[in-house]
Amino acid sequence: MIFFANIAAKEHYDRNELGRFRCDNIDAVYQPLTSVDVESYLSRIKLTAPGCDGIPAWLLTTCSYELADIVTCILNCSFLTGCVPSPWLNALVTPVPKVSTPTRMSDFRPISVTAHLSRIAEKYLVRNLLFPSIPTVNVIDQYAFKPSGSTTAALIHFTDKLTKMLETNNYVRCLMIDFSKAFDTVDHVLLLNKLFQLDLPANVINWICSFLSSRSQKCKVNGQLSNMANIGLSIVQGSGIGPTLYIVIKSDLHVVSQASKLVCDEHCSFEYSSST
Repeated sequence: MIFFANIAAKEHYDRNELGRFRCDNIDAVYQPLTSVDVESYLSRIKLTAPGCDGIPAWLLTTCSYELADIVTCILNCSFLTGCVPSPWLNALVTPVPKVSTPTRMSDFRPISVTAHLSRIAEKYLVRNLLFPSIPTVNVIDQYAFKPSGSTTAALIHFTDKLTKMLETNNYVRCLMIDFSKAFDTVDHVLLLNKLFQLDLPANVINWICSFLSSRSQKCKVNGQLSNMANIGLSIVQGSGIGPTLYIVIKSDLHVVSQASKLVCDEHCSFEYSSST
């Protein structure tokens, strides 16, 4: 359990190192959430395991109408101040087997289970603020983690371009790169530097900075819990905002030659170039 709890831990991690990215002058006008919006999010929560706060999904969905007002107040206060409630910064790591018969640690994928309310806040931020701020040119070759993309679409695009290249070229070179531990090794400082290049309101930058700061996690296996461990890397697997943050961190990955094409799907990239 200690092994999985310490995944994404950063050596010499300073819990306050991301504080310098916070914006002091917040001049953006925040459009507050309404109870109607929040009730819709609450009623559609998937019945998955609760996070460290222990609030079950069935309670939020069953009582979505009764809880909408108070949850709306919490979310608006969090977004307006750019501060994430401390219970949302903790996660339960559950090792999920990647193969039918796992025999070593690398055969497991550590999935972070975060609080349901945190995931609601993250999904709202991604859909309405974060993803729309990413320039289209930065996601044109990205097929995962966006509404109009999928692994199937990536494979169709790859096959179509490959066959067309073979019609006019003797051969085509193909290169597939699988980034090892792509999610777990994302550096928060590099990520925030790239977020600053987007057209995001100051309070959103502060909220994401708060979301990545002072994070901790513990591993749960067969009902047993490990000690809490601080983490300073990763975009938090299992979170609502993590996949979009991963798009941001690798959005400047482009080919240098017009003869080459790039297709990105999750943490894999396909590059192919033609030759006569």
